[in-house]
Formats: sequence, structure tokens, C-alpha cells
Amino acid sequence: MQLHPIMYVPDQYAEREFYERFGFERHYEGDEFPGFLAIRNGDAIIGLQRGTSEHPVYAEGLRWQFEVATIKEIDEVIATCTTDNLDHEVHVEEDGVRFRTRCVIVRSPAGVAVWFEGPNEL
Repeated sequence: MQLHPIMYVPDQYAEREFYERFGFERHYEGDEFPGFLAIRNGDAIIGLQRGTSEHPVYAEGLRWQFEVATIKEIDEVIATCTTDNLDHEVHVEEDGVRFRTRCVIVRSPAGVAVWFEGPNEL
């Protein structure tokens, strides 16, 4: 069994473009489900669907957190945010000599907080 979350968003195409900046690839777009898109990064697949009155758009109460494997990758996330002028925050979690981890928090076009958590840098 695999988890395939579906996000209801104001503009699924803008949302897909946002995630493509961070290495996601187009996974699905077909005639059998018009307007439904899916993106993929490794095994993670996320569906993107335009919100309706029946399925309203939501942004609060949801936080995507993606683990980034290397310091270089977290630096690339920061560079993408800077180059593309995306509003972002770098949050550092540290505990003396045990760990120091940078998290980059950026909002998607739908307003969802997307966290990229880097590795322990110590």
C-alpha cells in the first residue's frame, strides 16, 4: 500500500510549477481526469486538484516536510528560493555539539507551508 495524498489548490498548474523548482517531476496528466495532475519525487507522489465548493482549498493544518539528504541539496533549495524570489525562511535547529539542522520553510502558491529539512551538519 502506498500513500498518495491529494491537495485541493486554487491553481494546480501553478502548484506543479512550484514543486518542479525543487526537483519534482510530472507524474500524471490525462484526459480521463481533466484538471487533475500528479507530481513525483522518488517514491513520493502528490496529486494536485483544483478546489471546488465540494472539495475546498486548504492551506492551514497541513505541513509538507521533505527530508533532504545532503548539505549541498539544502543549499540548492535556499538558492532556488533566492533566485526565484520565493518568500522563505531558514530555521536552524541545534543542540550544542549533538546536532545542527537547517530547515527551509517556503509557502506554495496555495499557501501550504513546505519544509525542507537538511541533514545533521555536525
